[in-house]
Amino acid sequence: MMRQLLIGVSMAVATLSVAGGAWAFDASDPGDVLSVLNSNGASGTIKIDDKGNPWIDAKAGKLGFEVDFTHCNNAKSKCKTVLYAMGFDMTSVTLDQINGWNRWTVLCPSYLTTENHPRSWFGVKPSPNDSPTDVKVQLDAWLDCMSDFDKFTDNPDAFLKAL
Repeated sequence: MMRQLLIGVSMAVATLSVAGGAWAFDASDPGDVLSVLNSNGASGTIKIDDKGNPWIDAKAGKLGFEVDFTHCNNAKSKCKTVLYAMGFDMTSVTLDQINGWNRWTVLCPSYLTTENHPRSWFGVKPSPNDSPTDVKVQLDAWLDCMSDFDKFTDNPDAFLKAL
């Protein structure tokens, strides 16, 4: 009887440990964000910038992007801001065209760098309540932005005229 009780308690603890693992996801953790990216249409690797902050060097289809993490704890495992960003090394997009894009977009504003390269971004404040599904929804919104920004930079005037 005692042996059955111990086996039952051990199985219950094991079940709770596995179930508890589902609750261990943290949308402010670069590794957890990377796991969502890698299982939902993108791929990437975590890198460290010159200030010690983690970032993800990522790709979705032919488009490269990055996911930057800022305002992180000392261990760099919990970050208060997640920023999806992409850019192109072209100089053919004008400030007027970027302003046209910004009047059209809701989630992914853009700007020209000091070298006149167009960049777009999508910022997220992760919540302790965010699930992998929530991060996938954010990723899907970003992938839509990337696709639109790619089309925009291919021919800004035609893109804006078609709106």
